[in-house]
Amino acid sequence: MNNDNGNNANGVGNQNHEIPRHLLQHVPRPREVRFMLTDRQLELMYVVWAAARGRVHQQVYRPELPIPPYPLPPVWPDDVRAMVILWVARERRMFELEMSELEYILGLRVRAR
Repeated sequence: MNNDNGNNANGVGNQNHEIPRHLLQHVPRPREVRFMLTDRQLELMYVVWAAARGRVHQQVYRPELPIPPYPLPPVWPDDVRAMVILWVARERRMFELEMSELEYILGLRVRAR
């Protein structure tokens, strides 16, 4: 049974019943959290992305050519894999936003008011 009466190690308690300052700090919101890939990992992502674009381009514009087999995926540690998943999700969202802006600028879509 916890017999804590609010006293600290010196026998002095929190007489004002204040919440300790460190408990009031907020948990970072997702937009405040930053993640970083190393330059090498980022370089690898753009090389792989270029390969993916090449495969899609070939499938759409040159379907008569045989599609090369997929290369073996990189082996990621769990923390890097999580960052890569976030990076891909962010890039997908950025692409969607860019296409929406393109539609607005070209007058193909009207903004809801």
